[in-house]
Amino acid sequence: MFRTLIRAVVFAVYLLPGLATAGSNPVTVEDMTATETQAFVFGPGDRFAITVWRHSEMDMEVTIAPDGYITYPLVGRVLVSGMTYPQLVAALETGLSDYYTDVSVAVNVVEIQNQKVFVLGEVSQPAVLQVENDLTVLEALTRTGGINPDSRTDNVLLIRGGLEEPELVVIDVASIYGVGDMSQMVSLQRGDIVYVPAKTITNVERFFRRVQALVAPAVAGTVVYRNSTTGGAQGASSALSQ
Repeated sequence: MFRTLIRAVVFAVYLLPGLATAGSNPVTVEDMTATETQAFVFGPGDRFAITVWRHSEMDMEVTIAPDGYITYPLVGRVLVSGMTYPQLVAALETGLSDYYTDVSVAVNVVEIQNQKVFVLGEVSQPAVLQVENDLTVLEALTRTGGINPDSRTDNVLLIRGGLEEPELVVIDVASIYGVGDMSQMVSLQRGDIVYVPAKTITNVERFFRRVQALVAPAVAGTVVYRNSTTGGAQGASSALSQ
């Protein structure tokens, strides 16, 4: 399913007619909405170890289920998806406070599965990447094998904030390579979609609308959007390289 949708996205973009529409101006990095660094939030597939001070019988490793919940002794089912680290610790301590006094909980992240970004279009190995630490657009392009020679690196499209009400940003990656313009070195966030076009995008909104309906089923409401494991990345790469 995912492979078929990604093929369809690429096919649709290659068949786009002229993208220019009078009166439309691409959004640039300089016009981006100022946002704070995105806080890490837990999601389906994430695994972490819980340690309770002086109560080793409560120590355990748990994995967040596809519905976003975990089941923890005494506390029961807890909706963890969407929680930050402090929120999760507070929820567990509150739940255990009915049974213990002076509860102190520590959470150690073991494996992250939901911090994903898409890198599509004119790159050697289009893929779904895992945001493990700070990941810039240039690092993401490098991890996908680099940009193809015939691509337009002066207007790489960044889709941020989901597909319903996205912030669409054009990044001049060529200036990073050429003159070292670090103002274009955007740090990626969970859920970002980076698209390297084969031609100049002169109307960002129109370009986005052409691919939105095809991308949406693959990313909205799934663990992929909100599997990079090696298998996930290779799956996306092979689908797009055929």
